[in-house]
Amino acid sequence: MSATTLPAICKDLDGDDRWLSIHKRFVAECKEKDPDVMFIGDCILESLQFTDYWNQHFVPMHCLNFSIRTDRTQNILWRLQNGELDNVRPKAIVLHAGTNNIGDSSEEVTEGILELVRTIRQKLPDVYIILPVFEPVCDLLHQILTENERERDLTPSE
Repeated sequence: MSATTLPAICKDLDGDDRWLSIHKRFVAECKEKDPDVMFIGDCILESLQFTDYWNQHFVPMHCLNFSIRTDRTQNILWRLQNGELDNVRPKAIVLHAGTNNIGDSSEEVTEGILELVRTIRQKLPDVYIILPVFEPVCDLLHQILTENERERDLTPSE
């Protein structure tokens, strides 16, 4: 079992409890709002909510964006298991995860994403799940992946 599949609270690097505060706000929104579509993920989806495109196209569709920029698959999993899917019945969930799982293999990231899908299915069996695919945006992708593998080889096993 990989760390990508084990629910974990995000480390509070800034010491301000911001991540947990955001999570609590999301849980409260589940009790107050009735979204048709939920966006759940990391920095890619979080940044979408700050655009004119979001305001023009997604706000009218009663969408909620439960994305946090620093989240890895295990952080999203913790959030889903701790209230963010309670009290809501969206028609669709857009899930994007794995961007921040630097240092994890593609197999481990895939395991984490599949665990997220299983968790969503368990809590909301009839929801339509959308997994968008974003193409790499830089020519350095191969170099980054090679460096990640090299660093993994240098890290002692637990």
